[in-house]
Amino acid sequence: MSGEPFFVPGAVVIFRLADVHYALPVPAVRECVPMPALFRPAGTPAPVLGYFRLGDERVTAIDLAVLLGLRPWRAQAETETLYRPLLLGAGDGVRVAYMVDGVLDVRHVAAPPCEGGTAGDWLVGELDLGGGCVAQLMDPDRLLMTRERQRIDHLVSALQERDALWEGMDA
Repeated sequence: MSGEPFFVPGAVVIFRLADVHYALPVPAVRECVPMPALFRPAGTPAPVLGYFRLGDERVTAIDLAVLLGLRPWRAQAETETLYRPLLLGAGDGVRVAYMVDGVLDVRHVAAPPCEGGTAGDWLVGELDLGGGCVAQLMDPDRLLMTRERQRIDHLVSALQERDALWEGMDA
């Protein structure tokens, strides 16, 4: 990443994770979707909740709080994730959706984020939401490391190969 600070004026999606407000730029979020039924094969890494189909695509659902170390991983019952939304990523390549605790708002932000409050390299500053409330602005390109993207891509490819073996068997 270049030495220039990350900030693009525009709308952000504000959401909650582990009782803290965070924000992602709207162009990084294709849509907010309810939690679908997930398939989680053996050997799936801890932050990955499972996989689901969206049209012809396989999407990897990731517990964003676990991925970022905001809470420890533990197996969750379907009823625990049922009302947690997924933010479907809009980037090219591996299709991911991040589970968050709740989506709060979509707002236009004209001013760059303030310094301070950033604890991870995926955070780029704080956005003042007014009324004493702030949101930590995330850089979507820093949420997954290159190695994590490669691992997810490999797992999705393996699932697609397995699906291909059974193609046409239902007819």
